[in-house]
Amino acid sequence: MVAILRFGALFGLIFLSSCSQYLNMSRIEANIQDDIERQGRRLTLKDVICPTRVVKQAEAYFRCVGELLEGEQFTVNVIQQDDQGTVRWDVPSSKALINLASLEEQIQDEMRDAVGKSLVVDCRDTYRINKRGDSFECDVVGAGTVAAGRVESVLVKVNGESNLEWQEVVVGVIPVAPPAGTIPENPPAATPPATEGDDAAATTASNPAEETMPASEEDE
Repeated sequence: MVAILRFGALFGLIFLSSCSQYLNMSRIEANIQDDIERQGRRLTLKDVICPTRVVKQAEAYFRCVGELLEGEQFTVNVIQQDDQGTVRWDVPSSKALINLASLEEQIQDEMRDAVGKSLVVDCRDTYRINKRGDSFECDVVGAGTVAAGRVESVLVKVNGESNLEWQEVVVGVIPVAPPAGTIPENPPAATPPATEGDDAAATTASNPAEETMPASEEDE
């Protein structure tokens, strides 16, 4: 099975408290950058830039922009949880950055719909740079079993449009027995009925001692 996945998001929380009516934007920028780099695979950001001044207000929304060293940019969505400086942020996958936690959820949903059972997928990190032509594997925890065999991992590829395609890596194919009452595609050939000559030949072949046993004296 191959699927092309669109992108989702993962959330993070930052708790900030001060007497000011404004958010500490430089601290929010630093915390977001540190979290993304810490949770990413060989990931270093050039910068995270947010609006310079934002008033503390519950449920208020603003947007920051992250930038990779190579210059690609991605969006960071931020919403205030209260009026005390607690903010919640998420990084939706884009053509610059892959949110692996969201990818895991999408693969699990697709596999459950396809094979009828839930399998846990682990892509190890939380973020990964989106590179065209790149490929990587995500583990299937516990090596789930489906009709075609045992699913040990999922191979993810980044196509030329920076979208993700994935396919299960199945090993140890399990033969599937036909349901009871069905006729196999290639049934064994039926044995033709024996004729009288065949019966005699079969009797002679099955009792060779009768042909070779010498007569007794009484018969003579």
